[in-house]
Amino acid sequence: MVRRWKLHVVRHPVLGAVELTLAWHAVLLLVAEVILPPLAPRWFPDLGSALVNVACAVAVLGLLWRWGWLRSSGVATLGAPRRWWLAVPLLLVECSYAAAGVSGGPGTLVGGVVLLFWGSVNEEFQSRGLVQRAAAPLGPARTSVLVGVLFGVGHFQNYLFFGSPLDNTLWQVLSTSLFGFGCATLRYATGSVWPGVVVHWSGNFFSIHSPGAAPDWWQACVYVFPVGYGVWLLRSHITHIGADDGVHRAAT
Repeated sequence: MVRRWKLHVVRHPVLGAVELTLAWHAVLLLVAEVILPPLAPRWFPDLGSALVNVACAVAVLGLLWRWGWLRSSGVATLGAPRRWWLAVPLLLVECSYAAAGVSGGPGTLVGGVVLLFWGSVNEEFQSRGLVQRAAAPLGPARTSVLVGVLFGVGHFQNYLFFGSPLDNTLWQVLSTSLFGFGCATLRYATGSVWPGVVVHWSGNFFSIHSPGAAPDWWQACVYVFPVGYGVWLLRSHITHIGADDGVHRAAT
């Protein structure tokens, strides 16, 4: 069955990318709401959430392994480390939330580091790893757009299942779609999901632990920058992608 699903995904990359996204969200909800009991000990109130992300990341790894996509997905490789500098502009923009300071006690901050690290690993494995590899035959530009849209729309689950207000959720869908596009192009340019993990974790950590909301113009810049930067990466640092193996061919 798993092999037949792979053949289906290879033949229908757009549909396959959508199916893999839905399947990942279904597994996440299943683990969070059914399999794992509520886990919120005093020493780590976010233990349950962290374990949900670990479990989903392991599930993605298992599927990538069965399909032989561990390296071509960018998950089991560092890609081209000398090109990791391309992540620096995105990293600086995401870390700009730290300019206002960081709030929370030592326990809260340490817990946030752990939870948000595994959350970033889980989402990068799924979106820029599995889904992006599945959609690779579309080419870098169309794949990056599709990955961004699916990543953003997936956050609508926060309204459907986790009680997030609709207006906040819609803004999150927009911002994460733009961010997902930027991370998808970064994945192509570096050959690995790990620079995106660092960027993703930094943005989540400093925005969540900021002492107050950033000004609207600031947040608008954070939203828009990944798109412009992603377009630049596509034009200047990515030449083409092999449809047969999903491995990037970066410009030198």
